[in-house]
Amino acid sequence: MVCDTPDECGNCDDIRVLPWVQDIPSIFNFNFSTQVDCEENGYLWDSAEQILHDDIADQISCEENGYTWFHDLCIEYVYGCVDEIDVWGNWNATLRDLIIVNKEGYEVARLNLTYTNPDPMSTCGENYETIKQLIIDAR
Repeated sequence: MVCDTPDECGNCDDIRVLPWVQDIPSIFNFNFSTQVDCEENGYLWDSAEQILHDDIADQISCEENGYTWFHDLCIEYVYGCVDEIDVWGNWNATLRDLIIVNKEGYEVARLNLTYTNPDPMSTCGENYETIKQLIIDAR
């Protein structure tokens, strides 16, 4: 979230966990419902989904429910049989690509930071402002 002036910005206090694609590079394979069947067929039994429990605000309650306390957030990792996916290949991403997605996870903009210097002091701040506006518009 871009917020240059937190005192004037109304959405800076909102916590929003983003589903970063590099965090969970896999999807559930529903053909195998047990860990034994999954692993015997050459797949991995792992977490492929995260659920945020924002109704649980303290570490003790979070962990008593079997969840993970991470950066002041209560997160449940859902395990199952997963197929690993090639995120870079599927997104056709290259080194230094900035891919902006909307709330639904759809790509809305893409640019390469090698050719689009995001430094506010470069290009009279034009690239910085463009990138900032793309991120704000994607919310």
